[in-house]
Amino acid sequence: MRKAVIKSTKSVIQPPEAVSLLDLDQGHALFEAFVCEFHWTVLQIGAIASSMNASIANRRAWAIRSCSNLIPVESPVIRAALNSATAIGLPKKLAASLQKIFLDLSDAKSQTVPVIRDAGAFTGPEISAAKLEQTAALWRTLAAECETAVQLLEPEARWRLSGLYTGNCLVLGRFLRAAISGAYDCVNQFGEVAIPVLPQRRISTRYALLQPCILHGAAGRSPAFAHDFSKYGINLSSERSFEVKERAVVELRSGRKMRGMIVWARSQQLSLQFDEPLAGADALFVR
Repeated sequence: MRKAVIKSTKSVIQPPEAVSLLDLDQGHALFEAFVCEFHWTVLQIGAIASSMNASIANRRAWAIRSCSNLIPVESPVIRAALNSATAIGLPKKLAASLQKIFLDLSDAKSQTVPVIRDAGAFTGPEISAAKLEQTAALWRTLAAECETAVQLLEPEARWRLSGLYTGNCLVLGRFLRAAISGAYDCVNQFGEVAIPVLPQRRISTRYALLQPCILHGAAGRSPAFAHDFSKYGINLSSERSFEVKERAVVELRSGRKMRGMIVWARSQQLSLQFDEPLAGADALFVR
C-alpha cells in the first residue's frame, strides 16, 4: 500500500498543487517551486517574442492575438521566493537578475495588452508596424535577460535539486536564442506557438515519513527526525546544525542508510539530496 502523498501539515513540505504560501516555509521546497514556476514564465516570454517576430515578418499583426493566452500572470510562489532570496540561498547576482526580469515583465505586460487588443482578428493590421516592432523589442530584451538568468540558475538547480534541470537549461537556451535573433520557427501560419517540452517541469511528489532517525556527518552523529521524502531527497530536523554542501548519511529506524549532500539548512531544519535517486519500486514508497 502506497504512503499517502502529503496533503496538509505545517511541518511537512507538500507538492505544489496542494501548498499555500504558509506551508512553503522551508527554503528547499520554495526554491524547487520557484525554479518550476520561473522556467514556465521563461517559456511564455520566449513564446511571445517568437509570436511578435512572426507577426512582423509576415505582416500579420492579427497573429499576435494568440499572445493573450501567453501573458504570464503574477505568481505568488515567485513573489515569495524573491522576497526571501537570501533565506532560500539565491546568490546576489542571480537574485538581482531575477528582480529586474520581473520589473521589466510588468512594464512589458502593461504596454503589450493594449497592442494585442488593437491587433484585430484576421482583418488587416490595426496597429502600425513601428508600434509592433517597439513591442516586439520589449519581449526580445526580456528573452535576453531570461537567457542570462536561466544560465545563472542552472548550477544552483543542478546541485540542489536534480540534473534534469540542466536539460531544461539547454532547451530554454535554444528557444530563447532563436526568439532573440528574430526567428519564429515555432509559430505556425495561424499564429499558434508550439512551446517546447521541458525535461523537468513538475516538482517531485513528496511522501510523509515521520520517524526518528540518525544523521551522520563530519562532526559525528546526531539524533534527527525525518519529515518527508521524494525520490531525490529527504527533509529532516536535527539536534545539531549542518552546513550546506556537507556530506551526510541518514540512518532510518529500520537500519537502512542513505548517503547524500545537505542542499538547504536553516537552524536545525535541513534537506538532504540523495547521491542516487530512489527507484520507483523502492521499499520506502510502499508498506
